[in-house]
Amino acid sequence: MRVRSLSDGTAIRATRDATANWRIACLVALGAFVGMSVASFGAGLLPGDLAIRQNLLESRTALAYEVARLANEGGTWHVLLPAMVLLYLCSRAARRHWWLWSILMIVSSVIEHFFKALVGRPRPSGLASGFPSGHSTAAATFAIILIYITTRERLNPHARRALQALGLALMLLVGWARIVLQAHWPTDVLGGFLLGAGCAAAGAWWESARLDAAGPPRS
Repeated sequence: MRVRSLSDGTAIRATRDATANWRIACLVALGAFVGMSVASFGAGLLPGDLAIRQNLLESRTALAYEVARLANEGGTWHVLLPAMVLLYLCSRAARRHWWLWSILMIVSSVIEHFFKALVGRPRPSGLASGFPSGHSTAAATFAIILIYITTRERLNPHARRALQALGLALMLLVGWARIVLQAHWPTDVLGGFLLGAGCAAAGAWWESARLDAAGPPRS
């Protein structure tokens, strides 16, 4: 009984720590996103936009351009919808609140479109609004959902790290591709990362809090 009590206490503390961490991640990411939105609305381009974009375009090769075209698909529903379905099929933890993760993918896109109209900052090419990047928002939402789900699955540590690295790599490649393809400014991409991460972290915060309230499983 003593061993079980210690084990339960450790599990409760771990769940509470996870809840606190995801709460902080959510509030920091969304707070930074709102701050960037205000700055973009008021000042237009932000520090680093011109320099980073110019450096990436100057170093772009024909091969990099083709890789960017492929990576760009990682921020579209052609890739993310099958990826979400696969996640649900393979993960019991993802299926537990599958509706939550599905709603978050949609809600992050709705918020992205709303802020595009609200901020109204033009893209590098054309007059369409670009802040935040929709591709980057979608990729970041999926990546953080994947990272959270892997923490809830009983996985080999190497497999967990590999899946988390895969999610981050997808997100970063999509953001890089949007700049290389001249579709967005770098801070459009960063804004999309912050929005997507904040939305996904909100879902992780909500589920972690529910697990915290439920306590350790009974045997």
